[in-house]
Amino acid sequence: MGSILPGEPVDLHLHTLASDGFWTVETLVNHLSERGFRVAAICDHDTMAAVAEAIERGAQHGLRVIPGVEVTTRWHDRQWHLLVYGVDPELPRARLFRGVLDELADRMWAEAITAVVTLERHGYRLRSLREVAAGRPLRPYHVLLALIREGYATNLATAHELTKRLGEPMTVDLPLERVVTAAHSAGGVCVLAHPGRDDATGRLTEDALVQLLAEVPIDGLEVHYRSHSREQAEMFRRWCERYSLVASSGSDSHAPGHPVDPISYPAESAAELLRKFGLEVALSEVRSGICSGK
Repeated sequence: MGSILPGEPVDLHLHTLASDGFWTVETLVNHLSERGFRVAAICDHDTMAAVAEAIERGAQHGLRVIPGVEVTTRWHDRQWHLLVYGVDPELPRARLFRGVLDELADRMWAEAITAVVTLERHGYRLRSLREVAAGRPLRPYHVLLALIREGYATNLATAHELTKRLGEPMTVDLPLERVVTAAHSAGGVCVLAHPGRDDATGRLTEDALVQLLAEVPIDGLEVHYRSHSREQAEMFRRWCERYSLVASSGSDSHAPGHPVDPISYPAESAAELLRKFGLEVALSEVRSGICSGK
């Protein structure tokens, strides 16, 4: 088992061009290594396409890259993003989890194609779509970005409102329980992403967490997140202790400065999670100031 000092920097929630980020793997790994990060996790939305390259490049710089993916799931009539860590999709035991990602990819492609046809039928010409996709499998995000580039919308929210008005919500997700079952069969660790983020569907409450745990055996919460207040992070850490969950720490960086650069969370903030991947943190008492990530 390797070791890492309590204060050494980690960031366990990062995105690349493989989904809706703008970091290339090379640029992201260089950024992290130049700033002394010891551990990182690539968690693109519903794809692990960038993980193998990130692991290889990270190893060349002394950066441990944990494989990850942020899966779009549904539980109790709302979407939840689930960070799944530690799956090697090439292993035979990952067959069910590969099926989850393949199904999501197929459905996202179909939703995007249908939306493009509908938009063009209503006079919205997406000439920049090929450039936006840049050789990647077409996804709803690319359609929304093309609408912005063509001047039909000002941001992702208004672009999505436009497609929804035309009857194309492009909503793709899978049941949370199915994803967790598949992830666990592949040796993955399942962490609920940004539970305190003020999405339209609302923040996670402790009552909802208790109900969720009674139905679906998730493994942890993303306690430390770029928009979590110190009070929120301390509350989520108490919940982790109360319900025997692991804590994770991630910035959700998608590009340089967007919404933020990777954040130097101390390794001790995610000690139990890191231990699952062979990294022993020489744990000191968790400092009160590590929670907000601001």
